[in-house]
Amino acid sequence: MRKATIVIIALIVVASVSVAAVYLPRSNDGPSDTTPRNETPTDGVVVYDPYASGGQWFKGQMHCHSTQSDGALAPRDVVSRYADLGYDFIALTDHERITKVTGSILVLGQEYGKGSAESTGETHMNGINISYVPYKYALEQERVDNMTAQGGIVTLNHPAYYKYAYEDEVMAELTNYTCLEIANGYYVSMTTIEWWDDALTSGKTIWGLAADDAHGVSDYDKGWIVVRTSEDLTTDSIIDAIKRGSFYASTGAIIDDVVVAGSNITVSTPGADNIRFFGSEGKLLAAFNGSQATYHFNGTEGYVRAVVGANDGWGWTQPIFVGAKVSVQG
Repeated sequence: MRKATIVIIALIVVASVSVAAVYLPRSNDGPSDTTPRNETPTDGVVVYDPYASGGQWFKGQMHCHSTQSDGALAPRDVVSRYADLGYDFIALTDHERITKVTGSILVLGQEYGKGSAESTGETHMNGINISYVPYKYALEQERVDNMTAQGGIVTLNHPAYYKYAYEDEVMAELTNYTCLEIANGYYVSMTTIEWWDDALTSGKTIWGLAADDAHGVSDYDKGWIVVRTSEDLTTDSIIDAIKRGSFYASTGAIIDDVVVAGSNITVSTPGADNIRFFGSEGKLLAAFNGSQATYHFNGTEGYVRAVVGANDGWGWTQPIFVGAKVSVQG
């Protein structure tokens, strides 16, 4: 990890309420183009492997706050804190403004408001790499489509958290977003993981993300992602890796490698107690003890994702899609 080269990304954090009308520029309506990538025939099984490009691993934080909104530390102190913890890049997600840190690589944006004080059914989502913010009271799908059409990455934040929870019907119907925040701060949401499996089973290409959502001084290094890229670490390479699903999510577990060869997926992780593989509808496909495990595709799984259990926490690979063509952002 290189403290001196930490990359700072400014995200737009969006809070929404359901209303009947939305005001968006027509030129940016609708979903973005998607292109199938890395479809590799393996013994008759078609696989999309998000890790196929290889490269180095870089640890990153995609959800945190500074004193520019409701965080406890000044922006420069947030950057220094994460650098000291071994992070290669972070996304400052302050409310209602873009937080700039001199000398850092920055994707310009702002954090959008949480809606009116009278609003109910409030939901949160992050947007990155977008040029403007959709109308404040847009419906969730209209908001997602607008930001994705701008080339952005959209993450649904803590979707099962009681204060800002998404309705089951909304989660079932939403499409075109990039990530689900399956782990936030101190907790792992099993409800969100079930929603993740539901989305994957229905044919959506969604990646799982872990984050701190840090506000207080004790909130750091609880959840993060580790992206894999064969390019130099830049804002563009980070965005591209996340769109392709070339990262894993963690609350403590370290994953050394995810390799698809032939009809096998092998996950290697130091210090792991167990590795489990899950498929369509969240079905447990196989479970192994130890720090390395190999699962053999039979071609009917739909997708296979691995969960690593370790003393320090959990780790989640992104799904390897099996037996069908998929499309990813790019």
